[in-house]
Amino acid sequence: MLIRKLCAAVFLSVIFAAPGTAGTFTPKSYIKAALDASLEMRQADQALEQAKNTYTSAVLDAALPAFTAGMSTSLYDSNEKIWRLQKDNVNTSLSAGWNLYDSVSSPVKKIKKARLNYRYSELTFLIAKQAEAVKALNRFYALFAAQKRVGTAKINLVSREKQYTDTNEQYQSGTRSKIEVTQSEGDKLQSELDLAKAEFAEQKALMAFNELIAAEPEAPQEVALATQTVNVPLPFPKEDLDKALENNFTLRQQKIGLERTRITAQSDTMSKLPEFKVDASWRRSKLGLPGAFGGGRADPVYGVTASLNFPFGFLGAQNYLGIKTQQAVLTSAELDLQNSIRSLKTNVLSSQKDIALQVKSQKLLDFQVKALKDAMENLQTEYAQGGAQFLQLDTAQTKLLDSSNNQINAVNDLDIALANYMTLLGEKIWE
Repeated sequence: MLIRKLCAAVFLSVIFAAPGTAGTFTPKSYIKAALDASLEMRQADQALEQAKNTYTSAVLDAALPAFTAGMSTSLYDSNEKIWRLQKDNVNTSLSAGWNLYDSVSSPVKKIKKARLNYRYSELTFLIAKQAEAVKALNRFYALFAAQKRVGTAKINLVSREKQYTDTNEQYQSGTRSKIEVTQSEGDKLQSELDLAKAEFAEQKALMAFNELIAAEPEAPQEVALATQTVNVPLPFPKEDLDKALENNFTLRQQKIGLERTRITAQSDTMSKLPEFKVDASWRRSKLGLPGAFGGGRADPVYGVTASLNFPFGFLGAQNYLGIKTQQAVLTSAELDLQNSIRSLKTNVLSSQKDIALQVKSQKLLDFQVKALKDAMENLQTEYAQGGAQFLQLDTAQTKLLDSSNNQINAVNDLDIALANYMTLLGEKIWE
């Protein structure tokens, strides 16, 4: 499958990285931990189990006869004018009924609808699991980015402190102005504030991260990626669009919903027309249960009956309107499906364009960060020797900080975009 080939080169190297060192979460291990701890998934499990039981029960009801056992006796007789309870007067019976055919809702239709209901519930479960996995992935990258920004802020602060020290020393020797010292001190204080903000954001991301795995809110966590460099083969194959139309969970569920609506509409329409039924029945009374209940024995009575009913309301007006209503309901559901297909096509193609743009953006940022780091090293050396201007170094430091943070964001955005793209194609991102 194409997406799996793509994952081999791209997503598996980043999203589904190999397990890290002990105590370190990778995207794959965190998604698993989040799904295991998810209360929403436990509820989804219970809902799926209920759907399975309902399906089994519906199949049994439609495909097998229904048995009824009963006992009855007369407690009061108007002729004798007395209350009594005599075991010899207790009547016992066992009966069975089996609908063989019904033009409105035959056993075959009931079983088919029950199967569709179960398949619908299975997809509801998968959609819930996909949503939880994507939520976990977002929490993972939020913490990953927050920790990286703290590291970037610390590096920037060290650089600003060195700049302030160099500026102050050169001011003492008369090669720098008081204004430059003041500006440098202000930059240092701003860097301290930026670090405090980054550390606060990290704590918030950590608490959100721990929430999904049922850990203590402030429990320290380490997150890691196998690589921060991705290589996405572009352009995306045209087959991806066909795959999305066939495998997308939500679209598959909507198709099943349309089929259910069609069966319901057919049954409701048929109920407004003459109804033909064939039923089999069997009954045996005086079962001769222990304790002389019912006494004696009787031969069973069984047979097959056919019936034809003509529901026509008032001159058929209600029937006609009911049929037209069901046709409108079915047409509306078909139009909803067509609209969803159009929307999915647009989303897949738009995602491809977005990912292609993000790939180019990430390559540019990788180049910029490397170039700015080299420039910074040279400028710092020159500045310490009294050569480079304060404004040059200040501008270079600001650009490096911004580019480094943008690079972190680019890694997150691209990897999450790839996960969302897999979701559109109906891939299970938790596997």
